[in-house]
Amino acid sequence: MREPKMNKIRKPIIFITLFGSLIFFFYAFYIDYQNSKNYSIMPTEDQLNSVQKNGYNFQIYNNYAILKDFESQGFQEDQSFLRALSNRYDYVLVVEFSDFDKYFTEIKDKLDKDILNNMRYVHYIKPGEIDKFDDQMIVQRFHRALKERKIRYFLFPDHPRTPELIRLVQKDLGTPVTIDSIKYYSPTVVVPWIGFGLITMNLFVYVPLFAILYILAFFFLYNWSFTLAVTLFSIIIFFRISKNNLLKIIGYALLFGALVYMSAYNSLFIFKLNNVRGIKVLLLVLPLLVLLKAFMDFTGFRFSRFNIVESFKKIREFKFNKSDILLLIFVAFAGVIYVVRSSNWAFVTNFERRARDALERAFIARPRTKELISYLFYYTTPLSGRRFIWDFFKALLPVSILDTFLHIHTPLNLSVLRTINGFLVSLLLLLVVILIENLYRKFTNSDQEPQKQEENISQEISTTEEGIE
Repeated sequence: MREPKMNKIRKPIIFITLFGSLIFFFYAFYIDYQNSKNYSIMPTEDQLNSVQKNGYNFQIYNNYAILKDFESQGFQEDQSFLRALSNRYDYVLVVEFSDFDKYFTEIKDKLDKDILNNMRYVHYIKPGEIDKFDDQMIVQRFHRALKERKIRYFLFPDHPRTPELIRLVQKDLGTPVTIDSIKYYSPTVVVPWIGFGLITMNLFVYVPLFAILYILAFFFLYNWSFTLAVTLFSIIIFFRISKNNLLKIIGYALLFGALVYMSAYNSLFIFKLNNVRGIKVLLLVLPLLVLLKAFMDFTGFRFSRFNIVESFKKIREFKFNKSDILLLIFVAFAGVIYVVRSSNWAFVTNFERRARDALERAFIARPRTKELISYLFYYTTPLSGRRFIWDFFKALLPVSILDTFLHIHTPLNLSVLRTINGFLVSLLLLLVVILIENLYRKFTNSDQEPQKQEENISQEISTTEEGIE
């Protein structure tokens, strides 16, 4: 199908997508609110009943089983154990960031759905973390657990600071309810299928092959299909829609991101009981394609001719300056940091934690650092012959925005707000830079004016003397 015909189809497809996304936004807001409106604080860890059964250790509170420290006996045995717990207790609670949680992350995609539907997370802080963090940092952790991850059960260790921390958490989040009062809302099963249909249509009107790849992934590699969709959308945004128009990039990234979020909107993903696979693929594909395009433009390499030898010969003949080497090192270093820091288990300093917490309290949804860095390259002019570096960092913006919507456990409204906040903060920083630049120019010009006046007076005197002579 020719491009003009595709353009005619795109407009109604975009209209339908906008309308559907708007309805879904309010629907998801209602579901997410119901699943994060209250919470329960359990007795301290030392007051829970410990049970050992068939070589497994777990704890009990009321009719809830709690899994924290865990030694696997093999997947089949572990699944049988979890099934027995889910049949016996109201809920099986997974202690977040515990040994069992790390193992659970590896096996949750293989567990039967009837087991997963009877599991939820509980947020816990270790005694060593209480010693390490201040009150505000700890309270903010529990705030994020409820508001960003819908974790509604809180557990504290036996620690001298625990009573005060519980008081501060209640001050921040309100009075807790009894554990039996927690009720969950599940989205209708129709929603993900609507998301699937809208994604397929939008991919088809840009690159039909992309739609075919996505359909195959959705049915045969379901947990990878979300990452594949946003990766394909990132390519479409940057290479087919715009790589310079910020409003288009942000608008389409928000729209396509909401579709992918919709396609995964079920209880397993919104309660962190399934994994979205392949996020690193999204983070790498578009930036690498930008570098590949720069390589092809510079060397004339084409896959159809496969003239790789001539292409590398042209690179060897290129005379690198010291500045070029520094730029390449900078891009490589930035790429490594970009991938490493995108991990859920990345190391974060206390200073950075405090800065993040301050931004969250100020903006509700903290702007992502990658996006703020990327905006810098939209607001500045590329160096001569080094445009590919600017394109590389520009590509991080749609990738980062789309990545935000792969966190299905985060309420949709927070993901949208995070993106909007990032854009507004970037504009604020731009205005600050412009203001400082104007003040600097004004200051330097004011210093030069007396000197210019003295030079003018001296010139006038010399001219007068010449006239007298």
